[in-house]
Amino acid sequence: MMDWKKRITKISFKLHGWLGLTAGVFFLLYGLSGSLLVFRHELDRYFNPELHRLVPRGKKISADELYRMVLHTHPNLKKLVLHDFPRNKYDSYEFMLYKRQQKLTDNYLYYVFVNPYSGKILKEGGYNEFSPSFIRWIYTLHYSLQLGIPGMLLTAIIGLVMLLSLITGTIIYRKHFWEALRFRAGLNFKSWRTGISSLHRIIGVWALLFNMLLFFTGFWMLREYFSPAMWSLPKQQATFEVHANIDKLVTLACKTIPGFEPIAVNIPTVKNADILLRGHMPQTTNVLLQGKASSIAFDACTGKIKNRKVIDEQDMEERFEYMAYQLHTGTFGGAILKWVYVIFGLTPGFLSISGAWLWLKRKKW
Repeated sequence: MMDWKKRITKISFKLHGWLGLTAGVFFLLYGLSGSLLVFRHELDRYFNPELHRLVPRGKKISADELYRMVLHTHPNLKKLVLHDFPRNKYDSYEFMLYKRQQKLTDNYLYYVFVNPYSGKILKEGGYNEFSPSFIRWIYTLHYSLQLGIPGMLLTAIIGLVMLLSLITGTIIYRKHFWEALRFRAGLNFKSWRTGISSLHRIIGVWALLFNMLLFFTGFWMLREYFSPAMWSLPKQQATFEVHANIDKLVTLACKTIPGFEPIAVNIPTVKNADILLRGHMPQTTNVLLQGKASSIAFDACTGKIKNRKVIDEQDMEERFEYMAYQLHTGTFGGAILKWVYVIFGLTPGFLSISGAWLWLKRKKW
C-alpha cells in the first residue's frame, strides 16, 4: 500500500501539471505585464515628453479651476481624482476619472492631462484604449484583462490558482529545496529535458517566496469582487460640484500639519461625500507605508477639516491593505528593488512554459 507521503506527492504532481496547463497563459500574461508595470511611471514620462516638458507661459491656472473645467467637460462620473500635482514648472496636471459603467464589462478609468498655463487638455483617453497610452492599457489588462468587473474576479481567482500551483510545486520538489538554495542542486544538461527540468526546479525554488507574495497580494487587493455588492452598477445621476476651493484646502492642510506632503486629491461627484487629500505624514517612517497612505478629510461645502487619518495610527487590517499594494507593485524601494521585481516577475512565465513543455514531453506529445 502506498504511504501517505507518496500519495500526496503523486496527487500534487498531477494537480501541478494540470494547473500549469490550464492557467499557464495567464501566468505568462500577468508576469510580463506586471514586470512592465514596475517602471510604469518612468516609462510613461519617457514616452510622453510633451506632457512633462512644457514651456512656462505666465501665471499658472489654479488646480481648482482646472478641476471644474474637467468636471464640466466630462460628465457622468462616480469619482474624480487629481492624481498628480506637477513635479516642477514644466510638468502638467493629471486627473483620473472614474466613469459610471453601463455594463459590468465596461472599463471605468479615464485620464486627462491638462496644461497648467493654458488650461488646454494635452492628452486624454480611456484605460481600455491601446493608443494613445499603451502603459495604461497594460495596467488595466493586468488587473482586469480588459473585462471590467468580471475580469477583476477572474484575476483574483487566477491568483489563488497560482498559489495552489506553488504549493503543489513545493510538495513535489521539497527534497531539493535546501540544495537549490545553496546552489548545489546542479544543472544537468545531458539533454534538453534534463536541462529544462533542473532550471524549472531551481528557478521555482528561488522564486517561490516572491511569487507567493506577489500572487497573494494580487488576490488580496481584488478579493472584494467575490462580494455580490461589487457587481451592482452605480446609478446614473447628475454630477455634483464641490463648493470648497481645492487650492485652499491644500494650503490649509500644509499649514495645519507641518511636513505633510500632498500627493493626490479625491474629489467627490455625489453629495454628502468628503474631499480627501491624500499624502505622506512626516511621522511615517515605515517604507511600506510611504506615498499617499494617510489623508485629511474636508467638508465638500465648507472646506473645514473633518478628520485626519495617519496611516501609522490605523489598525493592522488597514495598514496591511496599503502594505499589500506596496509589496505587489514594488514602489517602496529604489531602482535596484524595481529591477529585482522585474526579474522575479518574469519567473511565472518561464515556469509555466517550461512546466508545460516538461508535461507534454512526459506524455510524449
